[in-house]
Amino acid sequence: MSFVKYLSVYIISILSISAVFLNSCSSDDNANGESPSNEPVLDTILISSDFSSIEAGNIVTFSAVTNLGTDVTDEVVFSVGGTIISGNTYVFQQQGSFVVTAIYNNITSNSIVINVTVLLTSINLSSNSQSYFLGDLVEFSVIGNDGNDLTDQSTISIVGDSDLSSNIYATSAEGMFSFVATYQDFTSAVYDINVLPAPTRFNQNVLIEDYTGTWCGYCPRVSHAIDLVNQQTSEAVVVAIHRGSTDPNSSSYDPYNFSAGSLEDLINLQGYPTAMLNRTTEWNYPEPNNVNQVIDLTSGPADVGLALSPSLDGFEMSIDVKVKFGGQFSDSEANLVLYVLEDGLFFDQTNYTSYYGGSSVISNFEHNHVLRASLSNLRGDLIPEDQYSEDNVYQVNYTMAIPSNISVNENMTLVAFVTNEFNAALNVRVANFGETQIFEEL
Repeated sequence: MSFVKYLSVYIISILSISAVFLNSCSSDDNANGESPSNEPVLDTILISSDFSSIEAGNIVTFSAVTNLGTDVTDEVVFSVGGTIISGNTYVFQQQGSFVVTAIYNNITSNSIVINVTVLLTSINLSSNSQSYFLGDLVEFSVIGNDGNDLTDQSTISIVGDSDLSSNIYATSAEGMFSFVATYQDFTSAVYDINVLPAPTRFNQNVLIEDYTGTWCGYCPRVSHAIDLVNQQTSEAVVVAIHRGSTDPNSSSYDPYNFSAGSLEDLINLQGYPTAMLNRTTEWNYPEPNNVNQVIDLTSGPADVGLALSPSLDGFEMSIDVKVKFGGQFSDSEANLVLYVLEDGLFFDQTNYTSYYGGSSVISNFEHNHVLRASLSNLRGDLIPEDQYSEDNVYQVNYTMAIPSNISVNENMTLVAFVTNEFNAALNVRVANFGETQIFEEL
């Protein structure tokens, strides 16, 4: 083929490619090969209302148009405060600010806010109860029908008597009493409260059950904490539950071991020492730094009281226990636990602490409040339910020989406490033999 023929073919090819390229870049097509349209697209919904602020009870009408100018009010779904409504009108009944939106063809509109006010037309006087016990404090509140708290701006009065100096009324007499409140030109309806006789209540004591052992090197820490408690209050009753081996050759030997496995299961005991308050609350570690945890549990008052009268006749002991129920006792179950303790027991105490001189063994350490016998089931003997009425006294007597493991009768004490269905001690009392107690009523 001649040079001229080759050149002609080359030129024709170049012209063909150029024509294709020019055709592909034509202004009639976009980069994706799709034909563009100059027609506007529906992508926005705009809503409005005839009122932006309104009083409760009135109707607000909503409307909706698209960015194309089409009215779609009858086709959109309106929501007020996040709740879908039917149609395009809504009656606002409550005071507040409410956000309104609409949806059309999966497009969510702009948000508008409707502010609703309530015209004050009345005030209401109330308290958290209409029945109180003598000595209780009544705290009144005054609320307008618009929901505003007007207590501090109102005057509260005893009907036929004087105005109160504040919204607090201290009940000082039994009977029915009527009150009204005034705010500006508004007066509330008469509000009655009934003041009942004060219920029987009792001094609150706290039970400390100390799971310990003469072999337990960290147990002196709890003993020291108990000493600190006793320096601050006489309302703590201590029971030292010694645990250990009965084999004198064992490293965990404790001559005062008491079989309390069922109690340890009850509290899910994890180790020694462990001190339980009112049987179900563990005394926080380190106990000497948390004395107030114990003291706080004596703040009371209690809804059950105890009175003990233990006596000795030779080698026999007779114990009268009385349990009295107060006016606000509401537990579904009550159980009586009765312990015999012994003080003044001397035995070497292993010591890993800095307390009591810090020696590794405290020679002839005095062990007090040592549990020697339980005259009841360890979890308590059930008190019949028909005994739980206010001011009723449940009485029981125990007569038996002095426990054989007690060496000196004069060192014996008696502890009684009442537990509820959750095994929590409700109140506790300790007594010396020969003592006759009365109830510690408040």
